[in-house]
Amino acid sequence: MRRPLAVACATLTLLANGGLAAAQDTELPQIPQTLKAGQACTSPSGKKVPSVPWQLPYLGVDRLWALSKGEGVTVGVVDTGVDKAVLPVQQVGDAGTDCVGHGTVVASLIAAPLVDGAKVSGLAPGARVLAVRGTEKTGAATAASIASALDGAVAAGARIICVATAVTEAGPALQAAVDRAVAAGALIVAAAGRDATKASDVPPWPYYPAAFPGVLAVSALGPDGKPDAKAVPGSLAAPGNLVVGLGPGGGAAVGAGPAFAAAHVAAAAALIRSYRPETTAADVARRLRDTAYPHAGVTVLDPLAALTSVASGVGAEAPARREPVAVTPGADPGPARQAAWAVVVGVVVAVALLGAAAVVVPRGRRRGWRAGPRGS
Repeated sequence: MRRPLAVACATLTLLANGGLAAAQDTELPQIPQTLKAGQACTSPSGKKVPSVPWQLPYLGVDRLWALSKGEGVTVGVVDTGVDKAVLPVQQVGDAGTDCVGHGTVVASLIAAPLVDGAKVSGLAPGARVLAVRGTEKTGAATAASIASALDGAVAAGARIICVATAVTEAGPALQAAVDRAVAAGALIVAAAGRDATKASDVPPWPYYPAAFPGVLAVSALGPDGKPDAKAVPGSLAAPGNLVVGLGPGGGAAVGAGPAFAAAHVAAAAALIRSYRPETTAADVARRLRDTAYPHAGVTVLDPLAALTSVASGVGAEAPARREPVAVTPGADPGPARQAAWAVVVGVVVAVALLGAAAVVVPRGRRRGWRAGPRGS
């Protein structure tokens, strides 16, 4: 009941303060994932939102930020690049520019800093972003382009990597790049599909690198708490539909799809790594999975539980509420039971004698130890 109640309260709060209205794509432009051939770069929206976007109260930032804001952690963003005029980022190659705007929105959901008066910020506003281009200028990606970006992110020191683009071909080069990143101690968080679209010819699951072993696949859910209709069963779900971030020029823009959900999971990983710097990538992934709650075929991200759950031993997650109770057979209780009864009987007799003495001795003293009158 803990999370459904929290979701209901968050929804009522959002309805009251206009947070849902701020996320409607009729109010703000939806950021594209790719541009058509010859299409100009995405124009700045020039818009601001009047209230905090729904995803932040939904994820519980009021309690999270009292513990961690992701300070000291770098998150690699493999996407269309990140506009460094919008966010302070490190970059690999020319990834400090973003014609599409997709990578900029993803990065803002992860680590847009808290600015006085601004309503939009990242889930881990203290984290750093490493921009790594994993697509062409128009946003088109291949297995080879993502593989190269993963290698670049690892070489630059990122140990949390958000892959916000997805391809349908597995490709041995991409598998090898994933293996190298995992071996280097990186946690790869990847979109379990492409952005939400009205097109009917979108290829079904699997998408890569999300489908590879060792990668944390993420699906999107919306302001109503329901996962996307194309959510991958068994994946980790997070806010990704109608979420509001910073697009080109710093104006507000709407994201819709698993790429933006992956941004929130990567940000949650940064919060954990900052709060618990001793955790490995496997530890972080385990926390995120084990503390998520099941809903409609997916498990939904619970950042606070992932951050504060109790770990027992290195690399072992064991929240206290889930500790099993082991019952093992004991020795024959017969002799022990007989001895116990003997002790009990002895104690009872001793207590009775003491009680009798407490009555008899004072009376005997009063009478000089003479027999009392008959009937007394």
